[in-house]
Order: sequence, then structure tokens, then C-alpha cells
Amino acid sequence: MNYSKIFEVIESTIASPDFYWQSLSLILCFVSAYFCYKFSRKFFFAKILSKNLQRDLMTNRLIMKYAIPMLYPALALVFLAIGLSIYGKFFKEVVVFSATLKLVTLFLFLRLLRISSSSSFVTNVAGFFLMPALILDIFGLLSSTIFYLDELAFKIGTVRISAYLVIKAIIVLIALFWISGLIRNKSKSYIDSSKSIKSSTKGIISKIIDILIYTVVLVVLLKTFGVDLTTLAVIGGAIGVGIGFGLQKIASNFVSGIILLFEKSVEIGDIVELDNGNIYGTIRHFGGRYTLVEAMDGKEVMIPNEEFIINKVTNWSYSNNRARIEIILGVAHGTDLEMACELMVSSAKENSRCLNYPEIECYITNFGEYDIKITLYFWISDIVEGRMKPKSEVLMAIWKKFQANNIKIPVPQREILKGID
Repeated sequence: MNYSKIFEVIESTIASPDFYWQSLSLILCFVSAYFCYKFSRKFFFAKILSKNLQRDLMTNRLIMKYAIPMLYPALALVFLAIGLSIYGKFFKEVVVFSATLKLVTLFLFLRLLRISSSSSFVTNVAGFFLMPALILDIFGLLSSTIFYLDELAFKIGTVRISAYLVIKAIIVLIALFWISGLIRNKSKSYIDSSKSIKSSTKGIISKIIDILIYTVVLVVLLKTFGVDLTTLAVIGGAIGVGIGFGLQKIASNFVSGIILLFEKSVEIGDIVELDNGNIYGTIRHFGGRYTLVEAMDGKEVMIPNEEFIINKVTNWSYSNNRARIEIILGVAHGTDLEMACELMVSSAKENSRCLNYPEIECYITNFGEYDIKITLYFWISDIVEGRMKPKSEVLMAIWKKFQANNIKIPVPQREILKGID
């Protein structure tokens, strides 16, 4: 690298009268940008936007976080570009103008990087690599430096790794992780805050975003290091064979989970019943392998996703949250059955959870040996709140009304015959 060229460029630039004219023009550009910045802050952002966007909190937040901190360097960049185009028509020498324009562009990019990134590490690393590259470009030494770094190389099989390739890979890696993290965080925060998207759909979108981001990052990194992407076909074939022979259940549960997310036959918050009623609870989480069901007694049951596809599942809240409750009672022979039915219906109507539609129904269902069976059907509004409490309350009300009206609930009578000696 010819370091004397740097000092020659600096010496010739300072010695030239154009340097002072360019410096004066640069000062005018920065001063003009400063006054324009102050005017915009005072009259445009403070008065117009604050009044019109008071209700739009998202836009206000974007303006306060991005627009205002980047306003001055952006205006400086605009005025410098205008100044360079005007100055270039009258003078041939524009080295200082061009260098300043590049430096302001880099500063604007680093400012955007610092604002949008939650950590300053990414900004510091980007500045560490980009600032020397820009300085070398200004002095016309970037190409020779890249050639020199590319000569410092070694091979691993057919892959050639040079110092330039490593530096480029680091820059690409940082840029990819910053962009992917920014896209993932912003998209997921928007999806989570959206009330029009169902919880299961949010899970689908989040998984698709993650898969796409990681796929793009992997492909770009492999291309950066010069890896032949056709080797991925061999790896994919090996994975396919492994899934086919050794990972059948895992693959089945994973595919079943994706089917459940897209089909929406069960969703987070639904009340389900499986295994002939042995498992009854609320769905709390969808995983790649299992679905978490919280039982009514607090137990958390991890059910393989495949069970929801191949077995019978009762979803109590699939299309609505209503549920029917059935109460079967036996009254003594000789009871006024019409009165008993009226008392049972009125007990259900008095309950706050009971719905008027569908209507309450009460039927005489059987004449038994010891009693007459009466069946009461009524509907409650929200099964998520449970069925046991309204059923217990209605039974308690029926019991009190039956006692007040002298209606007996008989028990089986058995005679025990004693042996005679």
C-alpha cells in the first residue's frame, strides 16, 4: 500500500485555492441545513403533526424515534448534494465536497443503525469496518487494499478463504442479523398487537417469518463463503431418509401441528375433551410436537398433536361458547308432575348463567319401579366459566323448591328377610 499517496492528496488539496472555496460552500450548506432543521422542528413537527397525529400514537412514535433524530443529517445530505451539483458546474475540483458527502451519508446510515438497533454493538462494529473503507475510497486506495487482503488466503478443500472474504462475511453477517432481527421484532410486535388476527393465525405467521428469515440468512452466508448450494440437496436427502425411518412420530406430530394451525379445528382458549372424557380442559399452547391442555384441576397435559388428527376430539367452544346442561331427577309416584316440571324450569330460569334461547326444556322420560324420571335441559352462555357451578346452583334451587312443595325424591326400598331358626 502506497501511504505517500495519501499525504500527496492531502497536501495538494490543501494547497489548492479550490479547497477554501469548497470549505466555504460546505459551511453554507451545513448552515442552510441547520436553519431548515430549526424551522421544520418549530413550525412543521411541533405545530402541524402534533395536532393532527395526537390520536395516531404509532405515527407519533415513529416520528419521535426516527424522523426528528435523523432530520438534520438528512437535510445536510440534501443540501450537500444540491451544493455539489451547483459547485461542479463552475469548478472542476470537488474532492472535498465529494468526501464530505460520503462521510455524511455514512454518518446518516450509522445513526439509523443506532436508532433502530437495541444495542450499540452493531453500530460500533459497522463503523469499525465502514469508516476505514470509506477513507480508503476517498483517497483511491480501496481497490488496492481489497486486492492485498484477497491475496492473504488459504484453502479448505475446494473452498478458498481469504482475509477479505472473512471481513466481508463478518460485515454481511452483522447486516443480516440486524436486518433479520429488525424485521422479526417489528413484524411480530405488529402481529401481536393486531386484534383482527386470531391467536392461531399469529402463531402460523410467526413461524413462517422465522423460517423465511433463517433460510435467507443461511443461503446468503453460504453464498458469501462460496459454498456450492447443490450440496444442500444431498443434506436434504439424508434428512428425508432420517425422517422416514427414525423420526416418523416426530414428523407426524410436527405435520399434525401445522395442520391444526391452518385448519383451526382447535385454537388456543378452546375447551376440549379427549380420551372419552378422561381429559377435559383448555388449550393453552401449540408446540411443534405437542399441544398443552390445562385440565380443570390445574394439571397440564401435553398431548401429541397427532392425537387431535386421528382420534375423536370434542371441542366445546368450536363455533360458540354455549353449552347445554342436563339434569336428571327422580320423583315419587303420586307427585304432581306438572308442578315438578314447572319448579325445575323456574329454578333454571332464575339462574344468571341460564340463556332464554335455546329455550329451557323439561321432559318426563321414564316410569321406574321406585320413581318417575324427569330430565331438565338448559343452556349456559359461556362454557369457559365452567358448567359445574350453574348445575349445582340449579340443583340446589330445585331441592329447596321440592321441599317447600312437599315433593319427594325417593330412594330404592329393599326388604331384608331374616332366617327363622
